Amino acid sequence: MGLLARRDHSELELRQKLAQKQYPSEDIDTAIEHCFYHGWIDDKRFAESMLRQGVLKGHGWQRICFDAKRKGISTPLLETAQENQQHDWYALAKELAVRRFGDYDGVLPEADFKQRSKWMRYLQSRGFNFDQINYALSSSD
Repeated sequence: MGLLARRDHSELELRQKLAQKQYPSEDIDTAIEHCFYHGWIDDKRFAESMLRQGVLKGHGWQRICFDAKRKGISTPLLETAQENQQHDWYALAKELAVRRFGDYDGVLPEADFKQRSKWMRYLQSRGFNFDQINYALSSSD
């Protein structure tokens, strides 16, 4: 119960944590069923929470999907959460670029290819796609 009191967990996370503590698999299955029955674990709610937290951290869709898969959340479940929350990934990439690199007035000189590449790698590592990165680094809106 202590695990669920701190934060939401996916079914896979809870299974892994209980297995790590060397509980028998029958007990783990019983505990998971009990948690589902009482609504203590819900992968849909967990997916919505992961998406919300990822956006607050400045992560793009690709990074959030990667993190969710590691925790046992399927892509369709995450896509459903995305449809409910409707995030503007282009605006988020632009906001992160301005916050991280300052207000660079939207355009870097072509001679500064090395700096632009560094910024692009940073945004890519945060989970934004090529179109979103180009928008973030070239738009002056």
